[in-house]
Amino acid sequence: MAVTTSSRSGAHVSLVFTVHSDSEDPLEQGSYGVGLCLEAGISTSCRSDPASITGVTVIINGRPSEEELHSEVLAECILLDSDLTQMHHTFDVQSQLPFSQGFGLSAAGALSAARCLLAMSSLPLKDQDRAAWMIAHRVERKLSGGLGDVTALHAGGIARRTNPGSPFRMENQDFISGPGKSESWESPIPVLAVWRKTQSRHTSEYIDSPDWSEKIRNAGIQAMNSLGVNDWNESRWHQIIESSNEFAEESGLLDDASRRELLNEVKWALRSFEPRLSILLCMLGESVVVLPNDLTDDGWIEHAEILIDRLTDFGVLSTRIGRIS
Repeated sequence: MAVTTSSRSGAHVSLVFTVHSDSEDPLEQGSYGVGLCLEAGISTSCRSDPASITGVTVIINGRPSEEELHSEVLAECILLDSDLTQMHHTFDVQSQLPFSQGFGLSAAGALSAARCLLAMSSLPLKDQDRAAWMIAHRVERKLSGGLGDVTALHAGGIARRTNPGSPFRMENQDFISGPGKSESWESPIPVLAVWRKTQSRHTSEYIDSPDWSEKIRNAGIQAMNSLGVNDWNESRWHQIIESSNEFAEESGLLDDASRRELLNEVKWALRSFEPRLSILLCMLGESVVVLPNDLTDDGWIEHAEILIDRLTDFGVLSTRIGRIS
C-alpha cells in the first residue's frame, strides 16, 4: 500500500560566516556565523509505493528534476532502515524561493525530505527528528551545498552559529547533540527577498576554492570577533546590519558576480524609503534581503515590493523572520 508523508522547512539567509571544512568527518565540517531563518521555504510531499527496486522521482514546482539531493537523502535513510529499499519514492517539492541563490534551500530540501522518509521508517519516533537533522547536514556537505544552514535552521529566528558542525550525531546507536551549536532570538521582522532571475554560481565554487575559503574565513572571523560574544538578543540588530555590510566588503563577495550592481539597483528602486531600510547581501547567491532598521517598522513592505516588482530582471517575495524548521 502506498504511503504519503509531508514536511516543511523555512529558508535560511547567511549574512556572515566562516569556512571550516578541513575535518574528514562531514558532521564536524561547517561554519560559525549569523543568519536569518525565514518563514518562506520548501514544502515536500513524498509518496512511497511498494516496489522491487528502490528509487526516487523528484518533481520541483511541477517540473521533473534530476538533482542528486533526494537520492542522497534516501541513501542516508536506508542506512537507518533497509526496508526503505522496498519502495519507490516520489517527491513533490514546492519552493517559494529560487535554488542556488543564497536561501539555504538545499538544507531545507534535505531536511524536509529526510523527515518524510523517516516518518514511514522503523526508526523510533523519538529519534526521527534528530536523525533528519543529522542526515540533512551530511547530505549538504556531501554535495557541497552549504556549511551551516542546517545548524542555523535548527535554532530558527535570528541565528548565531557558535560552533561548526551538525546539530546532531549518532553515538552508540543514540542520537546526541553536536558538534554544531547555534542559538537565536526571535522577532516577526518583515523581510523582502530579492534575487536575479538568472542562475547563480553553486556554493561549492566558493567553499571548495582555497582562495575564496581563506578570504571568507578571514572576513568571517573578523566579524565574529564582535558578533560572536556577549548576549544574543534584539539589542544586536544594528550591529548585525553593520557587520554584514563589512563582511560583504572584506570577503570580496560584494564585488564578485556583479553583486554590487545588484545592491545598487535595489537601493535605487527603494531610495524613497531611506533611511528606514537596510539592504544586505545573501551569501552566497545573487540576491539581497531588505530589512527595517527599526524592528517595529513594518509599514513599508507592501510598497517596497511593488517598487522592486517593476525591475523585471528580479524576483521578489515578501516574508518574515520565522522559527520554521
